[in-house]
Amino acid sequence: MEPARKVRSSSRFTRWPAITTGQHKGRFYRNSLMLILLIASIPGLITGIVMYQLVVGRMENEFNQMHQSQIENRARNVDDQLAYLEMTLSHWAFEPRFGNALRTLDFVYYFNETQEIVTTLYVLQGSHPLIKTAQLHLQEPKSILFNRDYNELKDDEKIEAYDRYLTMGNHVYWTDWVASQGSDKAAQAKDSILHTDSGNALVLVHKIPGESINPFGALIITLDNEKVGSLLKTLTPYEEGLTFLMDQEGNTLVTGNPAVGKADLAFEQQLKEEVALHTDSHSFLFKYEDETYSVSYGSLSRIDSDWTYVSAAPLTSVTSPVKLVSKIIVIASAGSLLLGLVLSWFASRRIYSPVARMLHLLTPGRNEATTDTRLDEFQLLEQQWNELTSQSLTAHRQLQEQLPHLRDSFVLQLVQGHLYAYNEQDLQQRMRNLGFEVEGQQFLLLQMYFTGYAQLQGRFGSQDTGLVTFAAVNIIEEVAKNVFSQISVMNFHDLSSAMLVIAPEDEPVKSQALLWGQELVEVIGQTLKMNVTVMVSRPAASPQELPGLFVEMEQAVAYRSVEVGSQILDLEDEQCFRRKEEASYPLGLEREILQAIRLGKKDGAERVLEQFMTEITRAGSSEFQVQQMMLQLLGSIQHMMLQTGVTPYKLFGGCNMYERLSTIREPAQMMKWMIGEVLLPYIQEIEMRSQEPLKQVVERTMLFIDENYRNELSLESCADAEQMIPYALSKAFKQVSGMNFIDYLTRVRMDAAKQLLRETTMKINDIAGAVGYQHSYFNRIFKKQEGLTPSQYRDQWLGK
Repeated sequence: MEPARKVRSSSRFTRWPAITTGQHKGRFYRNSLMLILLIASIPGLITGIVMYQLVVGRMENEFNQMHQSQIENRARNVDDQLAYLEMTLSHWAFEPRFGNALRTLDFVYYFNETQEIVTTLYVLQGSHPLIKTAQLHLQEPKSILFNRDYNELKDDEKIEAYDRYLTMGNHVYWTDWVASQGSDKAAQAKDSILHTDSGNALVLVHKIPGESINPFGALIITLDNEKVGSLLKTLTPYEEGLTFLMDQEGNTLVTGNPAVGKADLAFEQQLKEEVALHTDSHSFLFKYEDETYSVSYGSLSRIDSDWTYVSAAPLTSVTSPVKLVSKIIVIASAGSLLLGLVLSWFASRRIYSPVARMLHLLTPGRNEATTDTRLDEFQLLEQQWNELTSQSLTAHRQLQEQLPHLRDSFVLQLVQGHLYAYNEQDLQQRMRNLGFEVEGQQFLLLQMYFTGYAQLQGRFGSQDTGLVTFAAVNIIEEVAKNVFSQISVMNFHDLSSAMLVIAPEDEPVKSQALLWGQELVEVIGQTLKMNVTVMVSRPAASPQELPGLFVEMEQAVAYRSVEVGSQILDLEDEQCFRRKEEASYPLGLEREILQAIRLGKKDGAERVLEQFMTEITRAGSSEFQVQQMMLQLLGSIQHMMLQTGVTPYKLFGGCNMYERLSTIREPAQMMKWMIGEVLLPYIQEIEMRSQEPLKQVVERTMLFIDENYRNELSLESCADAEQMIPYALSKAFKQVSGMNFIDYLTRVRMDAAKQLLRETTMKINDIAGAVGYQHSYFNRIFKKQEGLTPSQYRDQWLGK
């Protein structure tokens, strides 16, 4: 904005002499100062008006467009989160464990199947951060509810409430009906699926079996309202404003502003009416109570209905500074005009001489002067052009730098099955746009798993798995560039990665990949001192086959051997994945581990756990077998915790320990996790409980001091009251409360004295006796603790 104003001002100065040279000289002298001041003030006046009338409006439009763009991007994220929930629930609903076999299953007798259902609900609940609870309700053979455990519903109201999930909606539907409210709510909203109660959470229901037209149960996912509200709040670019989600009838489902008052409800209702009036545009400006808002809304297509999100952000924070500046410029320019009119009458010829020299230089007869002025203007334009050119080159360079990341991101989505909606032609076209050559090519997937991370703890910390994986991916790219012409490496950040190789159809790409795997094993071993398991798929003729290959490789890796060293596996070679005989579970070592944990012997538990791990990882054991045995050991440990009165759910902060253990592949990492995340918290909890009686003694002593601080108290008298020696009480007092006995007594007396000084007119001597001190000692100790005497403290409090 500034350079443009300077150019316009300069242009007026160059044209001004041509206008005034033909005027009478005497009149020119009289009015010269007035005209100069007028011309100097006009640009500021025009600038202020233009800024106020045009710039503010343009900024509002620009901000509205930017707000719309941001909201659309963030709304897609919200839509993706909800779509992922729908897809995840559908996946679980079609699982065989939720099939017709549940109609006749005796859940009490078949305890293992019951436990598997509870574990599956734990996994489902932890699969997405928005999920608050995951439940399974069965209507047959009797009304049963699975949440954190197995429950037979006896209450008729509860049975009626949960049976309602099977009678309303389609096979899969959204609702905000919460069964725990009872049947009175059901009677009030008998035909409603959504907006049964404005305070309810969103619930996603999938009737089971997934493929049946006569369902007898339902998987019920209840979302966390606070987290959904936080997710919606991302649709508001600034802290101010309002965001909410409503259904097709205009009822509010979730709001991003939890503390909603009456004023917010009125504003929300007004927004709904305005949205209904702007059906032809998804973005508009809305003025409400002297405040202009940028409003954006759009549709979220759910599996059984369409929802609408609405986001309103105030423009005040953006436009108010510009409005203030423009008003100041207008006021200053108007003042300058008035000042010019007043001062022009008192001007003299002596102040005109420099103005005359300026006019002589700016006259049209002096071409050099005019040329110099115009050159300055063009220099400004040239400078602006050079700046824009530099920005364009920078943007192009940044695009080229980001292109490899875009290619890798596309390949990652492709192999993970997120692009299943695209046909073969669309996939090939997108790959060509990203620089891949796909005509007459074959596709090969390789997966790499890095083991031996536990041996690197001296070089890397426990949280550096992502850094190690990043280093390994860089090595993979460098080694692969020398062998393959087209590659894309995917980083999973969990000590595993994958690589897509694109090669001509007539090349033996698989044999090349097997040889390249041997080279990679050597390089990784020399540089990172780690082992590598390289798995090579069969060649694929089409990109659409890659997701299926990726799933096969993910399933096959669980049956690889856990033997020490690197491995190169061929997905088509059955010998690499042939299941060995089931290894026997070392029950004796398990009992020794449980006994050591129960007695709080950390070293003994670690030693026996190491023997347990050595036994189950002997030659021939697969990763799947090791993981299953460790899960069984975890279940036995948690059962022992329950027997000793320790609740695993509270001890582990509500974490699904089975799910966390299932994500660890390497045996050494499993053992380290078991020690640090399971054994140590339990042993520390047992130690804390052993100190509980000592804590109760200190709490009784502190209560005794609080009630008897006015009397003469000593450590010895308090110790006698608890039948302890003074040294033991002093040590326990310091350990539990964090301060000495005498310090705590002094603090209690000082607090009481300050309260009496503030709230009463008692004399200082009387206050000293009331808190258990002699007068002279009270003054000394009060000044030492507070930095001023009791009298000074009272005067300061009273404001004297």
